[in-house]
Amino acid sequence: MSFFKIPCPGCNKSLKVSEKLAGKSRACPYCRATVRIPETAPPEEPESGFPNIQIADKPTKAKRATGGPIEVPTPAPKKRAVKRKRPQKSWFSSSSESASSDVSLVLSGLMGGVMAIVWYAVMFPLRDGYFGALFWQRGPVPFPTTFLMCWAISILVLKWLSLKQQKNAMLLDVLPTEVSREITVDSLDGFIEHINGLPGASSDSFLINRVVRGIEHFRVRKSAAETVTMMESQSAIDANNVAGSYTILKVFIWSLPILGFIGTVMGVSSAVASLATSLSDGGSMDAMKSALKDVFGGLGTAFDTTLLALIMSMLVKIPASALQKSEEDLITSVDEYCNENLLRRLNDGREGGAERGAGGGGVDTDVFRDAVEQALGTQHAELERWLEKLDAIGGRLTDQVSQGWDKVNDRIEKQQQKHVATLHEQQLDQQARLQAQLDQMANAANKIQATLTRLAEQTETMQSQVNNTFSQTNDSLQEHLSGVESGLTSLGGVLQKLGDQQVVVQQVAAEPAKKKGWFGKSSRSRGNGRR
Repeated sequence: MSFFKIPCPGCNKSLKVSEKLAGKSRACPYCRATVRIPETAPPEEPESGFPNIQIADKPTKAKRATGGPIEVPTPAPKKRAVKRKRPQKSWFSSSSESASSDVSLVLSGLMGGVMAIVWYAVMFPLRDGYFGALFWQRGPVPFPTTFLMCWAISILVLKWLSLKQQKNAMLLDVLPTEVSREITVDSLDGFIEHINGLPGASSDSFLINRVVRGIEHFRVRKSAAETVTMMESQSAIDANNVAGSYTILKVFIWSLPILGFIGTVMGVSSAVASLATSLSDGGSMDAMKSALKDVFGGLGTAFDTTLLALIMSMLVKIPASALQKSEEDLITSVDEYCNENLLRRLNDGREGGAERGAGGGGVDTDVFRDAVEQALGTQHAELERWLEKLDAIGGRLTDQVSQGWDKVNDRIEKQQQKHVATLHEQQLDQQARLQAQLDQMANAANKIQATLTRLAEQTETMQSQVNNTFSQTNDSLQEHLSGVESGLTSLGGVLQKLGDQQVVVQQVAAEPAKKKGWFGKSSRSRGNGRR
């Protein structure tokens, strides 16, 4: 991947952009103005002077032909190396001294708490509806679930802002060719001074940190090969830093479904407890209806909390994965920038660089190199054998470590599968028990319904019998009253006749008691009276 320079239209600063950004717009890291990146790279200006040629200020004068003394130039006083300024931390970054993708957990936690409070305040007027009831009327589990989701969203927002600054820093010309075409030990101070003059917010970026660490290592070791190795290890460190910054988010994504399952267990426990209480109190219909209402309410709480937690987990997982992919792409862009603009320009003077031959004529280096190679031939062969042995040992160690990690990974996967299977069996067992209890409740309800039906039929039969009894009693009373009325009428006639005739009172002998009629008189007396 190649890079080219463009000027900022706002501040006229030089920006170095990648060809992948051609045709896009970015914000200038100096003045924040919008910069339109051209489709093609602008033509480069021709360089003045003669590159790769250095002219000594005070050339050495040697009198080899005459055998006179060699004049050695007086060394200049050693300058103090320019140090990099302390990185400035942004308000959403972590407290690490190096470039990091971590964010402040305290700040993100406070932001998440405020977001959760605002959300519940918005949902309070809607608590009677289904959506508002998911947060207000489903037990205590939705409260920590909402807080964890808001905390995770706050972390994602802060990481997105940090990533935006990291991408803006990619437009900086960190190693301008105006300082030096090649990066040598003598030109490092100029590059450090240029980096110190870059915008302060960008000094905490991966690009600035990688470049500064590379040139500082090159200043100490003065070896391009060792600097390349160090840059590779620094790239791995930055990649691990990005992957490790998502650990807390992965914990939140794992915790949200667990909280949902806890709400499910609480809801099912409440439903079973309500059912057990109703069955122990008796079998009244009102108690059964109330128990069924509590059971279904507990099941609704259980399933709603799980649904809410799973949805929140998805809302956090999807943007977290997208943001992690963007940060990994940023690390790749930093690697490409360093390979293109730092490693290719390093010159340690050992293989025809800018410092080679700067002192003019002198000892024939080819002859010196041949002599050293002949003297070290035996040691070189021995070193080659040792290197082969070390390679073989390293290969075996790598294989053993790889096999060990594979075994550990297989063991972890087996444990996870066993744990998942156990949880699945427990869930199926709970469902089976709940279904059996529901079947028992249904059977009890059917028996109660049949009992009520029989009671209704018996009540109806008794009502009809009572009605018939009342009807028969009424008819009998009517007959008796008719007989009384007839007797009273006959008695009135007899009394009227007695008023006209003379009554003779005669004592007669007592006769056996006979069946009495109405009003305690015998049928014979009634017959005598009628005569």
